[in-house]
Amino acid sequence: MEKELLLILDFGAHNNQQVAKMAREAGVYCEVKPYNISEEELNALEPKGIVFIGEEETAEKDAGAAAERIKKSAVHGPRVMELGNQKTEEEVKKFLFDDCGFSGSWTTEAFISDMVEQIRAQVGDRKVLCALSGGVDSSVCAALVHKAVGDQLTCMFVNHGLMRKGEPEMVADIFGKQFNMKLISIDAVDRFLDKLAGVDDPERKRKIIGEEFIRVFEEESAKLGKMDYLVQGTIYPDIIESVSNKGVVKSHHNVGGLPEDIDFELVEPLKWLFKDEVRKVGEALGLPHEQVWRQPFPGPGLGVRVVGAITRQKVEYVRESDAILREEIKNAGLEKSIWQYFTVCPGCRSVGVKDGKRTYEEAISIRAILSSDAMTADVAELPYPLLNKIACRIVAEVDGVNRVMYDVTPKPPATIEWE
Repeated sequence: MEKELLLILDFGAHNNQQVAKMAREAGVYCEVKPYNISEEELNALEPKGIVFIGEEETAEKDAGAAAERIKKSAVHGPRVMELGNQKTEEEVKKFLFDDCGFSGSWTTEAFISDMVEQIRAQVGDRKVLCALSGGVDSSVCAALVHKAVGDQLTCMFVNHGLMRKGEPEMVADIFGKQFNMKLISIDAVDRFLDKLAGVDDPERKRKIIGEEFIRVFEEESAKLGKMDYLVQGTIYPDIIESVSNKGVVKSHHNVGGLPEDIDFELVEPLKWLFKDEVRKVGEALGLPHEQVWRQPFPGPGLGVRVVGAITRQKVEYVRESDAILREEIKNAGLEKSIWQYFTVCPGCRSVGVKDGKRTYEEAISIRAILSSDAMTADVAELPYPLLNKIACRIVAEVDGVNRVMYDVTPKPPATIEWE
């Protein structure tokens, strides 16, 4: 099947994924690139259609000149659509099908089939190591690569001490027992937490966790013999946020945290998919429903939910409070209607009273948001009785915590995670 591409050139739009989502939902494969794309890359991509998207003042200043350069550079003469931030679904579909003639044949099944072929072509008969975190992205990666190369794949789960409650056991059950994959579990809790001791800069924490992951994989894979490839669960929002015309918001664990002297060639089968598309692929591959639809979890784990320097005690505050939050959200029947919810230890203490005695303990913040792709997010309006119940349980059951707050800031201006 001929691969048709819609190219979306970003002039700095905060919602640069809008048209991309519309196109993907219409069965048209697309990619978002900076508007100053090189002539060589443009012609290598061979787009069938091109869209400019950006703030109106930016588009008025730069879009015309960029459009002329693109039209002259594109060897196959694709149709070009110029627009500001807002465009209706009807207008986008008219451009895709009436003006450009896209077939609309890009589907989940087509993606899996194409990616299985690409993985087999890249890997050949060599061995593959999967960085299995237990999150949705790495889990779908593992299932997809396993479908492509079978026992050439070894999954390695590293317990860095920054997982949610019960997750190491869940990983062993799904991938070791249900899928019968080659699974190696490494206890590296002390190693990671010792490396992170005293580090309070969020970017530095991400870099340390990312590099330490790679070092563990290198050391452990050496015990297995030569491992040529490393699978990573990078998804498209990671790339878009890490490389944009407005600068890096934050480096992502799967994008900016890799050391330059990595000993593996990367396999990133999901790097062109949005989160909802990753879930569809996971379901099609037969992963358990509860695993596919579990909440997004950052690569650095609870390390970016402890603001400032990480301590074992603060990680436990987050782990235990998060377990209470998830239990109560599920009991309230809201787990499918809220896209992501978690707790954060913001690193501040306050005066309180427990059992008639003065306390000076940590605060916990609750974050619950609504989103479809992590690019933008609204705050979930949790019922007050539920918030009150969660807060009461946290201060009663988590020793060392005496205050609970609710974060009501959307994205933008805030990011979803605190770090």
